[in-house]
Amino acid sequence: MAESVPVTSSSAGNHAGDVVGAIPRAEYGRLAVLTTAMPMAVVATCWYLPPGWNLIGTSAALTGFLLVLGKAISGVPLALFISERNLMSLSRFQALVWTVVVMGGYLTMTLVQVQANGQTAKGVTIPQELWIAMGISTTSLLGTPLVLGGKRARSPDEKLVENTSAQLAEAPGDIDAHRQGVLYANAHMTDARMADMFQGDEVGNTAHIDLAKVQMFYFTLIAAMGYFMQVAMAVMRRETSAMPELSQGMLALLAISHGGYLLGKAGDHSNSKPA
Repeated sequence: MAESVPVTSSSAGNHAGDVVGAIPRAEYGRLAVLTTAMPMAVVATCWYLPPGWNLIGTSAALTGFLLVLGKAISGVPLALFISERNLMSLSRFQALVWTVVVMGGYLTMTLVQVQANGQTAKGVTIPQELWIAMGISTTSLLGTPLVLGGKRARSPDEKLVENTSAQLAEAPGDIDAHRQGVLYANAHMTDARMADMFQGDEVGNTAHIDLAKVQMFYFTLIAAMGYFMQVAMAVMRRETSAMPELSQGMLALLAISHGGYLLGKAGDHSNSKPA
């Protein structure tokens, strides 16, 4: 255990006697090495693998970097998927999926251009449809805490707390101790499960499947996997001047699923009242 350093009156004013933990320099050192070595590994993977495989390798390396980063900072590999309520977040999941697909494709196409030209890349054009898709993804990520914010100042119906307690085999006292207003929450990050992404957000409906979340999950996977294949085929054909376009129909499906996802969060599922 690291030694604690007492705060003197000259540095803390009226808070003399408070205790500040020593900076874990070894952990910061490992994190610095990680953030330097992993991107280099991503570039090397993209550079040396053959066309098509380089995209797969780059995306896998980026994913590995995110997992190792979560482990190094929070002690949990999937920390980037976990919300402040210690639950797996679907909005975080879909944002990270699109980040890996788009950034992996852009980096791969850029390095393929560098290899072909011998000096520098001409630049990879990103189509408007892809910007729109990323905007939809970001809207869900940023809009979720805004929609749920007001629910932290309300209390759920006690009968619904008891029903949820019976369905989840969890003591009502534990639910009340960890919930944030009407929002269900876990005690620790290690309690997060993949199933969280498909359950309701509130104490009143967390034991039930949220169909809007299921819909958005599948639409996200289908769109991301389809786009990933388009990028892979373009790289194999050495068509690296621009990222592939997303169809208008796919954009419409993404917009509808994300809209339903956010609207589903706005309703009251716990017969709540002001706290």
